[in-house]
Amino acid sequence: MTTLSKSMLASLLALGLVSAATAQQRVQSSTDPKLYGEIGLSQLKIEAEDGPLSAEAKPGLLTGTLGYQLWPFLAIEGQVAGNVMKDEIKLNGVNTGVDAKIPHMYGLFLKPTLPLGDRVEVFARAGVVRTKLELSAGGLDVDDTGTSGAYGLGINVNLSRMSYLQANWMNYYDKDDIKVQGVGLMYGRRF
Repeated sequence: MTTLSKSMLASLLALGLVSAATAQQRVQSSTDPKLYGEIGLSQLKIEAEDGPLSAEAKPGLLTGTLGYQLWPFLAIEGQVAGNVMKDEIKLNGVNTGVDAKIPHMYGLFLKPTLPLGDRVEVFARAGVVRTKLELSAGGLDVDDTGTSGAYGLGINVNLSRMSYLQANWMNYYDKDDIKVQGVGLMYGRRF
């Protein structure tokens, strides 16, 4: 784990502690929905470095999340995602003819939130993700699967009591000089 990701994780944990402390001040109504689902698109950036060589691709994912509100400001989430767009790998900025895609990704997260009024809340996610990466060129397919700690930040804007829009940034994978990060736009519904 890099120094940057360690400091990011420490920040996320601090935000979670602040959220948990604030949660004691709010009494959750028994009629507040506890279950929610999200669906949206994520644009990923896959980076790999080996000495002077640097490879990059930007595939797209359809992402679905199912969450349960454990306490007013802490939820647990399961997330699945699948490929909707592959991208050609660039090696030091030059196209290679090799396509990269993420056939599937799934993870489990804790999600502390911090409301900023009735309409807006910011959140952090921390958990673990299993990612499958597939490379293909000229009928040849190579794939690899790995598990990594994952974390991110985001914002929800409530459209109503039952629905919201979300923007988020996630670091899904960071091991062996390979990084998978992305931004997503989601629609969420509380049940």
